[in-house]
Amino acid sequence: MSASQARALDAVAFQLAATLDAYDVTFDALMRAWPDMDLYHRASASMDELKMYSAAVPQLSVPYVALLISHAELVHCLWKNGSGTAEPGDPLERARHDHRLAITSLRRKCLQLLAENAQARETDR
Repeated sequence: MSASQARALDAVAFQLAATLDAYDVTFDALMRAWPDMDLYHRASASMDELKMYSAAVPQLSVPYVALLISHAELVHCLWKNGSGTAEPGDPLERARHDHRLAITSLRRKCLQLLAENAQARETDR
């Protein structure tokens, strides 16, 4: 991979990480304010951006798909539950836990990719 291609992938991975952070904050707010349609649409728009960024970086596509699935399952539970509050052990709580794990996994993979690329650039110098 050329240096310019590596920098472009880094830029995309950085944008993905920033969008993921914004999505995380928005979804936390959505959980507290369910069913706030403005927050719901913002979270959905963030998912669309994450899809675009992850499509450009193949190493991030699998953790993105895991996030997409957990997002869909959590939203389904929210619609079914009618509120963002959950009792211990109920499906909404489990879906929220899985969603958090998916966010963490994608974030970790993204940051790992950035660190590996930075290390490779240092080695090439």
